[in-house]
Parts: sequence; structure tokens; C-alpha cells
Amino acid sequence: MAERRAFCRIAFSADARLTDATGQSWPVRLRDLSLHGALLSLDHWQGRNGDTLTLLITLEDGSCIRMEGRQRHQEGTDIGLECDRLDLDSATHLRRLVELNLGDDQLLHRQLEQLLESM
Repeated sequence: MAERRAFCRIAFSADARLTDATGQSWPVRLRDLSLHGALLSLDHWQGRNGDTLTLLITLEDGSCIRMEGRQRHQEGTDIGLECDRLDLDSATHLRRLVELNLGDDQLLHRQLEQLLESM
């Protein structure tokens, strides 16, 4: 199958919690992150594709990225979260993380344009 990703993923490790629509919350392992979502790992997950989820990532400086979205796929303990909404502060923090890890301003700007077009 051909790779269809429009957004570069960055390997990133941080404390994170996943909350479902009922308010139940679980600590998760953040595997990677992009402007369009995240790959998480969680043992014994019972969610389904399409479920509404909120990911809260706590950064080293204490600031947070709050990503609202839905489960896109699950394979074993890995959960793909597709981002539907970020608040301005979260988007700023996420943009900075991606920018630092990509090292390519032009690529970052192309990806931001694609993100805005997809929302």
C-alpha cells in the first residue's frame, strides 16, 4: 500500500492522557505526533474507530497541548488519533515542536496550509 500521509510525523515522548466522550481517562504512551494527529499506545484499549477522544499532552515546561479528535485506527496496542480541533495555544505549541523537529520551514508552512485546508 502506498504511503498517503500529508503530514510528517515526529517521534516525541511526553506524559499524556486520553479521555473518551464519557469523561473516562487513561495514561497513554505517545509514540509520535504530527499537525494532523498522534499515534498512541495503550494496553487493553476498548475504543472503536470514530470514537470522539481528547488527548492532553503535558510538555516539559508545564504547558499542554490539547488535541480533540477521533480514533482513526487501532492495531494491537497502537491507536491512531486524527485531530479535529486544537485551541490556539495548543496549535502554537504543536507548531513549535514540529518546527524544531523538522528543521525545514518551507515544509512546515506547506503542512500548515494543508492542515487549514482540511479543517
